[in-house]
Amino acid sequence: MYSLGVDVGGTFTDLVLIDTATKKILYTKTPSTPSSPDQGVINGIEKVMNRFGVKPEQIHFLIHGTTVATNALIERKGTEAALIVTKGFRDVLHIARQIRPKLYDFFQRRPDPFIPRHLRYEVGERVLYTGAIKEPLNEDDVRFVARDIVERGIKVVVVCLLHSYANPAHEKRIEALFAEAAPDVRVVLSAEVLPEFKEYERMSTTVINAYVMPIVERYLRRIMDSLETLHVKSDLHIMQSNGGLMSWETASQKSVHTVLSGPAGGVLGAVKLANMISEDNIITIDMGGTSFDVCLSFRGKPTFTVESDIDGHVIKVPMIDIKTLGAGGGSIAWIDAGGGLQVGPQSAGADPGPACYNRGGALPTVTDANLVLGYLNPDYFLGGEMKLHLDLARQAIQDKIAEPLGLGLAEAAMGIIRVVNAEMIRGIRLVSVERGFDPRDFALECFGGAGPVHAVKLAQELNIPKIIVPIGPGVTCALGLLMADFRHDYSKTFFHGMWELDPNALNTEFKALERKALEQMVRDGVSAQKVEFHRSMDMRYAGQGYELEVSVAQRDYAAQDLKDLCHEFTRIHTEQYGYGMPPETVEIVNLRLTAIGVLPKPDMASERFVKTDPAGALKGHRRAFFDGEFRNVPLYERTKLHCGNEIMGPAIIEQLDSTTVVWPGCRVLVDSLMNLKVTVIQ
Repeated sequence: MYSLGVDVGGTFTDLVLIDTATKKILYTKTPSTPSSPDQGVINGIEKVMNRFGVKPEQIHFLIHGTTVATNALIERKGTEAALIVTKGFRDVLHIARQIRPKLYDFFQRRPDPFIPRHLRYEVGERVLYTGAIKEPLNEDDVRFVARDIVERGIKVVVVCLLHSYANPAHEKRIEALFAEAAPDVRVVLSAEVLPEFKEYERMSTTVINAYVMPIVERYLRRIMDSLETLHVKSDLHIMQSNGGLMSWETASQKSVHTVLSGPAGGVLGAVKLANMISEDNIITIDMGGTSFDVCLSFRGKPTFTVESDIDGHVIKVPMIDIKTLGAGGGSIAWIDAGGGLQVGPQSAGADPGPACYNRGGALPTVTDANLVLGYLNPDYFLGGEMKLHLDLARQAIQDKIAEPLGLGLAEAAMGIIRVVNAEMIRGIRLVSVERGFDPRDFALECFGGAGPVHAVKLAQELNIPKIIVPIGPGVTCALGLLMADFRHDYSKTFFHGMWELDPNALNTEFKALERKALEQMVRDGVSAQKVEFHRSMDMRYAGQGYELEVSVAQRDYAAQDLKDLCHEFTRIHTEQYGYGMPPETVEIVNLRLTAIGVLPKPDMASERFVKTDPAGALKGHRRAFFDGEFRNVPLYERTKLHCGNEIMGPAIIEQLDSTTVVWPGCRVLVDSLMNLKVTVIQ
């Protein structure tokens, strides 16, 4: 039997197949199909079955990381929807928050909301923050809105009423009225998507869920139909932004949780692999064809956030804290109005792709520059499945960059690399230096097809002493999918002062969340005995406008437990901000519950560590550009390297899914899990 992970990137779709009996890992890549992403997934599955002789019924576990929701947001190609709000709150979605994204930019413009003003409707009603109903719902207003929405042909409506997190009765009544007056219109309730306070965040998150939901649902249904045609019997599981799995049916309803689906798999896989070799502090970089994703993992765990910003729109759901920059292998090099060399964020993507792909692209990209500098093998891209055209890469860089700037070809190509590296260094600093972490205390784990090409130079620039290149860097996101567990996150706003709170009320609320989580896990097919719960609370001092998340034990709490938590919050607050206040002033804002449905993990085969000569992996030499000149450097085939092999830079190590460029002054050691450990020794 086999487990299969499929990750769709901007340029390639990556597939990792694990034989559960022999623990053998097989992988391949196939070009993505941006016009119809599901076709790339099916093409990849067919390729896996044909190449490795796998029968459809042998695939018993299938998981997928997707960028469909992300692309729909960034490209603004989601579904037209309407919005129903409490009278007087029509413009919350546009006003957003008072925080200015750019403090001194007087000409800045916020991104237009996904629902325009003429599709935002007001209805009479008012619920207080306590949950008490001050003004009943005006049902005539709702019926009028329903008729207008039907006449406009809109198929999705979002309902986000004031304080519905405290009492969702009016939202549920609107849903019932629509079932009578407009049964073909899908109703999305904010009280079900995000039952938390903060009106704009709840509205923005619910609107985004509704905006991408029909797109994601249609996409997943097409995949399921194709899997049925292929006679693949496995259920389809989807990676969430929080690093957990959910069923495709759940993903169709909670699509906002898939916005960082693919990159989350990469971070999860990288962290799991690092933990196996006792590397607890790592910075992960994932450089693919269109983007560069970076994340910091401290003490063996990736950093999480409960609020993210995607293209200027707030999403308030738990997700791995990944920063994404427009710096991938397909990022286009160009000259700005001032004559400066720029790279990205525009990308050539998969179609037409870099100039060297010979698919009609004529603009120079990072991949073209790496090819010109000798870092990539034109005859061994994707293990020889795809040929790169060096002449086209040279022509694109010469015509668009070198001649306009009066540079030599190699100098122009190296300029492209330096510019894109500077952008990636900025991204690494965002998650480390700007958050109080010293990059020198971390290892740099690189993956994505282009990650190992650039990683060593990035580490040198940042004085990071160690680089880890996993066994399949180009498919680490797909491998990470197979290391995930089922996961669902739940939250509820619960305003109370901690010092005087009745602990029984807190126990009741957490147990209600646990029952809800367990019901979902059972629907996902997870045994109740395999479910773990992790509790936390958002806490603050009375009067503060921000909260800190504090982990709490899973048990029935007594009054002393709550007082101990107040002191723990004060300790954490002092550690974070340098000061604390009296613990009697601590209050709860939100309750949070994470439910984990534990699944078996693939075992990574290991070898006995014995230092040996890597000469058996030497496949020749190639001229490549290092330290201002072309050098004749050794080429190694990674699949022929063995545990204990040591290589001194400069060198180039090639494999099907990626290329590792080792600069002078660096040493490579192959460890017991077949990772490449690169040490900067000067």
